[in-house]
Amino acid sequence: MKDKIDFRLLGVLLRKRRQEQFSRIGKGKFDFVGFGMRVILILAFLVCFVVFFGRFLDIYLQVKTDYALNPSERLFEVLTAAYTLVLALMTIGAVSQINHALFAADDIRILSALPVGAKTLYLSRLITIYVGQIAFALLTVLPVNLAVVIHAPQGAWFYAMTVLTCLVLPLVSIGIASILALPYHAVRAALKNRFVLNFIVVTLLTAVLLFAYATVLEAVKELLLGDDLKYFFNESVMNKIAAVAASLYPANWMARFLLGQELIFSSVGIVVLLVVCAVLSAVVIRFLLLRALQSRISGAYNFIGHRKTLAKPHSPFFALLKKEFLVIFRTPNYTFSYFSVAIVMPLMVYFCMSVGSSLVVKLIGIQCNAELAVFLTLLFGSLANMFCTTNISRDGKMFYSVKAMPVDGRAVIFSKVLLCMIVTAMSQLLSAILLLFTGYLNAGFAVFLFFAGVLCGFAQVCVATKIDFIHPKFSTEPDGEISESGNTVSTVIVLGLIASFLIGGAVLLVRMVLSLRGLAEQYAFVTYLLTGVVALGAAAVGCLLLMRNLNKKYAEFSGGGL
Repeated sequence: MKDKIDFRLLGVLLRKRRQEQFSRIGKGKFDFVGFGMRVILILAFLVCFVVFFGRFLDIYLQVKTDYALNPSERLFEVLTAAYTLVLALMTIGAVSQINHALFAADDIRILSALPVGAKTLYLSRLITIYVGQIAFALLTVLPVNLAVVIHAPQGAWFYAMTVLTCLVLPLVSIGIASILALPYHAVRAALKNRFVLNFIVVTLLTAVLLFAYATVLEAVKELLLGDDLKYFFNESVMNKIAAVAASLYPANWMARFLLGQELIFSSVGIVVLLVVCAVLSAVVIRFLLLRALQSRISGAYNFIGHRKTLAKPHSPFFALLKKEFLVIFRTPNYTFSYFSVAIVMPLMVYFCMSVGSSLVVKLIGIQCNAELAVFLTLLFGSLANMFCTTNISRDGKMFYSVKAMPVDGRAVIFSKVLLCMIVTAMSQLLSAILLLFTGYLNAGFAVFLFFAGVLCGFAQVCVATKIDFIHPKFSTEPDGEISESGNTVSTVIVLGLIASFLIGGAVLLVRMVLSLRGLAEQYAFVTYLLTGVVALGAAAVGCLLLMRNLNKKYAEFSGGGL
């Protein structure tokens, strides 16, 4: 009997998925802090984007080609570039979501053993992903089009097709993602147990993304500082932009269609693309889905490489420290979120420093590199130090195995803290060295900044470990991997952001006030005093909070919901 789509069962699966999402609120598993923070950040980003993108449009729409204005063609180029970026982000997200839905979803093993058709199961996953892609399209396409209609008024067709674009782009992204899902899965499988290679690849990709981010920051700086950007778009550059925009399919079809240009050709191109993607993805997904179901049923684990025997016995503390390192290093998601981010954090500090330093000088005429370095180092240091928020939870069932061993509870906790501090110190050291050799800091302040960053990082590690110890969230998956952040992560992020803005904002404000009164050089020690006192105080409070009744609470520990 051929596998056919059971629409009644499809509705049941969709309803099950919806109820699972809403049940998280009632069970107290919903991360209200994280949700609120994401909403605030998204709204702030959208407001900033509309403002800066609108300023860019004012400049770009006035660019002449052949000594004549052509705002319609400039809009086509802008929308093509914007939709290409949006489509690329949506496709990347869809590829990851498809693989997660097939290979990492909690219920796939149960459903694979039930009389649920493969096509019905996969279609239910695709519909769920499609709804999420629509939400992403609304958050990206609408701000772009809103800025366009503000700075270049459009007719009713543009508004109607904006809605259609938010529905069609997700179809295109999912169609392309379905084809790319198999190669992506093959690459992940190849890198899964090659831990060093996986770490190198992920770190390099993260660094590349940061370079792209730095380019965006530089462009924003140019927009804020004047109209120099318009001189960049000379005749030669515009010809290249026009040639690139003409080859960016299918985003240029969407842009033409939205602007009411070449309607028949654009609509036919989009429809043909959707059909081709549907046919190819059906073939690819049939094979991919079969592999997913088989792998989840068998639960096989293939070890790649040579198994090494223990060369010599380790001390209990060193063994615990090595265990913490291997748990992270041998889990690809942890490697990226924890080690790779910490390594590339100095690049983020440097990029923001290079933009912020010149921006502050030109806007208010005050040189405050040291104070800006304090703010940026603490800010990105707190964001890169997030792996301390799962110090307890990421052990999963293994935490109870370790607890049953004749090992002092403080040694178990301190091994986790020490690993965090090694990574934090390395990240802070690289950041201080980078700012020193690029001329933003002198040697004395670079050394001071390193120790201040380490002390603040220690305080964050202690507080996060204590919170995770009180409210652990152990995964129910066999590998114990935590697939989503919880309240602990969100709480520590908020606390880190608040502390960074308070400390960094305070030293920046004091520096500005003293500079305006001509006392900056005379009272330069104030930056050292404020930062040093707060860092020492935070480290002492964090240590006391973690140490308080640690052995007793470790012995009484029985949480985790297992």
